[in-house]
Amino acid sequence: MSGFSQKCLILLLITPFSVMAEQADVRAAKDWVDSHAPDCTLTDGYVCGEFIEDDFVTRHDSRLSVPGNYLLAWETAWRDFRQLPDLDEKRKALKHYRIGFTENADEYIVLFDALLLPAIDDNGQPNGILTVTYGRSTKYWIDRKTLRINKRLYLK
Repeated sequence: MSGFSQKCLILLLITPFSVMAEQADVRAAKDWVDSHAPDCTLTDGYVCGEFIEDDFVTRHDSRLSVPGNYLLAWETAWRDFRQLPDLDEKRKALKHYRIGFTENADEYIVLFDALLLPAIDDNGQPNGILTVTYGRSTKYWIDRKTLRINKRLYLK
């Protein structure tokens, strides 16, 4: 057997084990997320984010305020997102997302940015971040005048 053939055979034998290991990591992360309900704003790895109370005096702090028109687009995007048939209700919960807003000349753009799952160590505790999400990142382009969806894009 040639060296190339041996490498291919080894790769074929190892691949199912690494996929199974990754799936076990993802399952452990999802189980941990399902069993913990921290009362905070979550970030990637399902860690509580820091906040600054009463910082609305900083007018240009985009973390805390959005233009009111974006909320009109939000209503349209949220209504559609809740109706997606391939996501169960758990995966649609807003706690699994950061929501982003922007715009172009003709559209408001709303992003449901899914949080990355925590890596769970051998003691069952979060320790790092996986490159896998519980939900699914979804981006909407909403017409400014009609508030109808022009485009929906699923992101990985």
